[in-house]
Amino acid sequence: MKNAIIKITDRHLQDGEEYTSELTTAGEFELTEGGCKIVYKETDEELLDCVTTLTVENGKKVSMLRSGRYNTEMIIELERRHSCYYSTPYGEMLMGIYCKYIENNVGESGGTLGFAYTIDFNNVPASENELFISVTEKIQEE
Repeated sequence: MKNAIIKITDRHLQDGEEYTSELTTAGEFELTEGGCKIVYKETDEELLDCVTTLTVENGKKVSMLRSGRYNTEMIIELERRHSCYYSTPYGEMLMGIYCKYIENNVGESGGTLGFAYTIDFNNVPASENELFISVTEKIQEE
């Protein structure tokens, strides 16, 4: 794993309202066979002590695993709907996730990852979401 600066821009469209947030944090990344893995600690007050791992497989699937205080696994896969448990400070939910696109451009020294997906509860649309992640390798100073 290489040390990196991770910048995440998160956009949500829910009930006609658009929300955007940005997070810049230290993390790690590595190239894997057919994709990459990005790991970072959450800095949001409600998610402190949580670590998020994004694993991209063959440009068609992103697994988002959050561990720590709240454990969650979301599978975002092109042309498939997945049911996922999502743990929050307010309780657990079962939600459906359908991927709209995945674009992985992470290479040896970093790059970008973008993906968009919809969330539904009981097949009722709840939100449209888009994440854009920038990974910049952090060169170690001697």
